Amino acid sequence: MKGLPRETFESLKPRLKKLHLPSLKVILITDDQGRREQARFRVFLIGGKHLLLTEEAFGPAYGEVGSRVLGELVALLKKGGTHDFKEAVLPPGLYSALDELDPQELRERLLANANPADPGLYAA
Repeated sequence: MKGLPRETFESLKPRLKKLHLPSLKVILITDDQGRREQARFRVFLIGGKHLLLTEEAFGPAYGEVGSRVLGELVALLKKGGTHDFKEAVLPPGLYSALDELDPQELRERLLANANPADPGLYAA
């Protein structure tokens, strides 16, 4: 649900219940590191063999609700025991083409580009 933070988050919640949150790896993906106040985010979740990439729907680029919902998502994951948060800043061309990548290639590229992130950066 591109550009719809609340709807994307609500559709993600039931899927999160099927994952073991303490072992989950979370990669917050953006293409704009220099202007965090305008950043748009997608979230990639790695839970064992399960891989899940959200639509581009989170962050300040989608207004106050986009920032708030990103913070709510991070808070929900933390409450569930998730502690492995990373951020990947990708070139705009690669960011736009994420849906076209094979799931394993997507996983490898994102893990290679990801750096540890403080979840507090995304708090609402």
